[in-house]
Amino acid sequence: MKASIHFYIRSERPNKDYTTKIYMLFSIGNQTTKITLNKSVPVKKEFFNLSPTEFANLSTALRQELFCWDTHKEKVTVHHPNHEKVNQFIDSERKRANDIILKYELMSKPLTVGLFRKEFCKPNGDKILIDYFTEEFDNRRTGKWSAETLKSYRSIITKINQFKPNLSLNDIDYKFLTEFENYMLLPISEGGCGNCERTVGNNMKVLKTLLYIAIKNGDYLIENSPFKDYKIQDTSKELTTRDYLEPSELQTLERMFDNYKEPTKPINKLSVEEWKERENNNLLTPGEHNTLRRFLFSCYTGLRFRDMIALDATKHLFKRNNADLGSNNFLYYIEIQMHKTKGTVIVPLIDKALKLIDVEKTGKLLDMITNQKVNQHLKSIQKKSKLSKLLTFHVSRHSFATICFLYGIDERVGQKLLGHRNRKFTEIYTHLSHNKIFDEMNKFNKGINGLSTKSENEKNGLNDLTNLLSGLSSEKLEQVKGIIRLLG
Repeated sequence: MKASIHFYIRSERPNKDYTTKIYMLFSIGNQTTKITLNKSVPVKKEFFNLSPTEFANLSTALRQELFCWDTHKEKVTVHHPNHEKVNQFIDSERKRANDIILKYELMSKPLTVGLFRKEFCKPNGDKILIDYFTEEFDNRRTGKWSAETLKSYRSIITKINQFKPNLSLNDIDYKFLTEFENYMLLPISEGGCGNCERTVGNNMKVLKTLLYIAIKNGDYLIENSPFKDYKIQDTSKELTTRDYLEPSELQTLERMFDNYKEPTKPINKLSVEEWKERENNNLLTPGEHNTLRRFLFSCYTGLRFRDMIALDATKHLFKRNNADLGSNNFLYYIEIQMHKTKGTVIVPLIDKALKLIDVEKTGKLLDMITNQKVNQHLKSIQKKSKLSKLLTFHVSRHSFATICFLYGIDERVGQKLLGHRNRKFTEIYTHLSHNKIFDEMNKFNKGINGLSTKSENEKNGLNDLTNLLSGLSSEKLEQVKGIIRLLG
């Protein structure tokens, strides 16, 4: 079967700026495929005044004449601002396409549309996915990617390789995305991953990012990306009242911390009866008490767990003179580079936060503990406190942000305290708690009930002023006018 190559523009679908893309049409037998060259052709200057409606009503042949494009030569005309470079590019792409056709003819192998697209989509398009990105990750070890980012990238590539070994870049199409999504949602007992929809959505976002890297590298055509037709599940989570503590709930934990009773003997020496007694009285263990210290400290500072346990008194705790209280009183604050964003955050310490740490201490401000152990302790603390909300360090950070909002801290200041670079990340915390809603509506209630009274008072005030002015002499009235002019 004879293969052919043609270049054309889609004049029936111009962009808003009256430009259109150049496409290459590959045909073999009764099969065809089109590939965009990512080059634009503008309308000739004399036709810029045409409205979209007038343009759409023109015939196809006439529309072709309006662009800087020669249909017979399959090249841009001299009216194109970069006609020489664009035509050189078209010639190079034509040669590359014909070389692929010639290669299969010399090998006496049948050429299909699918094979042609794979050959034309840059040489690395046929590389095995896991090999391609392993090489990419290794080359970027000292780049801008953090260890967590690399870990998530490697994780999704490993998951894809488990699903379909030896998958190439060019094998990622819409059908693969739907099959991979089903594989992740399928229960483990049925051979799947058992992931929830949110995890699947996050994994698809990572895969989209990886394909974009390949596109930027020139190893994958953007037009081949199946994500233009595939809708990723929205993984953003709207915060609810279960995601943060109200001030009254925070006070419950504060009382629990303050009322802590240390065991009379080492914890490993307690008898079973003594253990049961402490449990029945909802008394904290020493480990739970220390975890609650960290949790409350996070509620007062907004620091993430990883940043909080990294706090070093020498490196991160500072003080400045408090001018209001004299030279012997200081304002303490934390200044630390956040692990996640690499941005520096400064958090002044409120009184309650200062009570949880020893400002004279050197080294770590809070003892080290694993995340797993902390979560175990928080689960037990929640049960003993009888709070209905799940306690996590995400909840403590959300609580800090929400309480800042409740007590009137400016949103821009909150953004700085939380270490957010973008305002949209701070906005998710400025949800209204139940107390705030009732407080604000109470103001509204008082205001609207006072409208009629206020209006009547104003009316009476104006009458009193009119009566007063009418009794003044002309000289006194001129003096009053002068004062009013002076006051503006």
